[in-house]
Amino acid sequence: MLNAGEIAGLAETGPGGPVAPTTFAPAEISETSAGRSDRWAVVLINDDHHSVDYVIWALLKTVPDLSDTEAALIMLEAHNTGKGIVTVCGREQAEGYRAVLLRLQLGCEIEPGW
Repeated sequence: MLNAGEIAGLAETGPGGPVAPTTFAPAEISETSAGRSDRWAVVLINDDHHSVDYVIWALLKTVPDLSDTEAALIMLEAHNTGKGIVTVCGREQAEGYRAVLLRLQLGCEIEPGW
C-alpha cells in the first residue's frame, strides 16, 4: 500500500494547487442506435469518514484491473474535486461496481453518456 507521502507525490500541481490527473477518459465512445452512449462512468464521491488506505483498498477490491497508483489517483481526484472517475464501462458492469462500493460504505454514483 502507498503511504501518505507517496500518494501526495502522485498529484500534479495546477494553478489552484494539487490536481490528480484524469486518466480514464475513453478513447472512443460507442453510440447506440438512438444516438446515446452506452458507456457509463462509475464516480467515487469524496469520503471524509474512511482512511486513505481503506478507500484505496476498496477500489482495488471492487475493480481488480486498477493498479495501486490508479486507485490512489482516483482517491485523490475525489478528495480534491469532490468526485473521481473510477472507470468507464457498460451499464450493467457500472451498476455492479456501484453496488459493491456502496456495500463498502463509500459514496458512489454512475453517470451515462461517457
